[in-house]
Amino acid sequence: MDMDQVELFAQKSDVDNNLSDPTVIAKYRLAADIAQDALTKVVARVADGVRVSELCAFGDEIILSYTSKVYNKNSVEKGIAFPTMVSVNDCVEYYSPTGDAGDDYVLRTGDVVKIELGAHIDGYMATNGHTTVINANPAAPIEGRAADVVCAAHFAAEAALRLMKIGNNNIQVQEAIAEAAALFNCSPVTGTASNEIKRYVIATEKMIMNVPDEENRPVQDFVFVANEAYTLNILISSGDGSCREGAMKPTVFSRNVHQNYNLKLKSARAAFNEISNDFGVFPFSIRVAQFKMTVLISANGTTRITPALPMPYVHSAYSVPADSATAQLLATDAGVKTVKSGKALAGIGATEVAAPAQGMDVDM
Repeated sequence: MDMDQVELFAQKSDVDNNLSDPTVIAKYRLAADIAQDALTKVVARVADGVRVSELCAFGDEIILSYTSKVYNKNSVEKGIAFPTMVSVNDCVEYYSPTGDAGDDYVLRTGDVVKIELGAHIDGYMATNGHTTVINANPAAPIEGRAADVVCAAHFAAEAALRLMKIGNNNIQVQEAIAEAAALFNCSPVTGTASNEIKRYVIATEKMIMNVPDEENRPVQDFVFVANEAYTLNILISSGDGSCREGAMKPTVFSRNVHQNYNLKLKSARAAFNEISNDFGVFPFSIRVAQFKMTVLISANGTTRITPALPMPYVHSAYSVPADSATAQLLATDAGVKTVKSGKALAGIGATEVAAPAQGMDVDM
């Protein structure tokens, strides 16, 4: 690529990611409202006896139902930016089973259930995530380490959000996450991070590590500036935060757009073409506690476009001390606008999707 091509690419990127352009904001907002509605409905279906694979299919169908009804005149790409993932207890992320290969999981009372998903309109993506706990007695709070880790993740996310402003930096956010987790005797999860996003780009080089890892994932310090969008992804563990390979295998993948694939088998080429046509650059599925949101930083301030869902009813033995830096940060005026979800969906309506069956079981 010569210098003229590089300059043209940079100019196009500036236009594509201009957060002062109402069309760009409208596409982000529509994607956010779709993701928000899907997440709300999936969370409402979480219950003892429900299969994870059914929840994943349920969330994906809601997203596709909405996106099939918008931007149809000019062949605009839209659909799933992140498949619906339901990761339970110590499974960190990326669990989206099909239920066909014996890899499914049936939810049980007491499970800590993390749900995350994402939608995109014309490459402008919004992702969100929420944690809930299956409670046998909804009138009584969940207690113990499940309550501790949910509270730690919630306050870490709120503290981090307040620092995502023009002039602040990624290290400040990283330190706030660590302190909030420590107040509840919990730890951020290694190998997980928040990222800057752009049109059709799920992660740029700007990264906020939940745990510093200079040896395996060196990250440059950076300052937040106007005209940036981020996925804020907070993952907290009730243990030491270290990861190991578990029984639940990741089932979410993404093709490397910088890699040329010389596929010899006809079936392999057909599968690759289907993936490219259906998912493009976005992750796909062959089908700890987490809070995740999409944040836009513009010259006019910071806006959270995927609002928080109601917290599960939990009671932790720990609290945020009044003299802690976390308490002082939470007490400040956030200066962050949160949009009211659903406005962009007016008049669209998702096709009614059948609820996943409950009370079913599988051999594990």
